[in-house]
Amino acid sequence: MAVLAACSAPYQAQKSVWTVKEVQESFNKDSAKKYNTNCILYRGTDNQSHYFLSQFTDKWVFLSIKKSELSMTDEKPFKVDSAVKLGYYYVDPNNHFVKTRDFN
Repeated sequence: MAVLAACSAPYQAQKSVWTVKEVQESFNKDSAKKYNTNCILYRGTDNQSHYFLSQFTDKWVFLSIKKSELSMTDEKPFKVDSAVKLGYYYVDPNNHFVKTRDFN
């Protein structure tokens, strides 16, 4: 019964605050690997932070960067809702987090 209860509990992803430099370093470290699935998905912005989702190495990471540290040219609202898709578009952290392609 405990397993069933654990499976039905909502998953709460931990958010962590990153710096632009930390995101770039992790992205570049993973980019050198042959199985690179490393993309950074822009999830939106609120009053304090920009939110992203990325797969560094073999785990998914929810991360945020303070607005005071990063300026985004195409800000979208950050919504935490199961009906909202995971994000808006992919970004290149090595080029000022500029949009590279849409999220389908």
